Amino acid sequence: MAAIAFVSFFVALGLGVVLVAMRGGPRGVKDTLERGRRQPMHAGEWGVAAAIALFGLIVPAIVLSSDQAAAGPGGTKLSADHQEGRILFNDRCANCHTLEDAGAVARVGPDLDVLAPTAGLTLNAIEEGRARGQGQMPAKLYEGEDAKHVAEYIAEVAGR
Repeated sequence: MAAIAFVSFFVALGLGVVLVAMRGGPRGVKDTLERGRRQPMHAGEWGVAAAIALFGLIVPAIVLSSDQAAAGPGGTKLSADHQEGRILFNDRCANCHTLEDAGAVARVGPDLDVLAPTAGLTLNAIEEGRARGQGQMPAKLYEGEDAKHVAEYIAEVAGR
């Protein structure tokens, strides 16, 4: 509700600025309000009114009505298995790896957005572990379906 009030304030403020600008300043607004509008709207005024309606009302309504709950920070729509993979990734993998969709920005392991590993490579790393560079990834962080969910999630969102 607070967001609607906030947006409404700025929409009203913007409409007020446009009204003042279209009427030639504060004096023009005063004259228009006192005498009423006697001239029909010009094409430019209709264009401004249409732009305000489009960008101030219709576009925000479309954005607010879209289902963003299933999308991660990267905007990727995820299946239930991938959402489970994101949760599991954040539990044990986000401490070391960078992955934009999960909001992870660690520096120990490789940046998965740059590496963009396949599900098979990730599954192999989860099962066998890795010991290269500065860090060491232990084997069997996840097993079975959990490992598969994490691997498929990373393959779906890495580098996007």
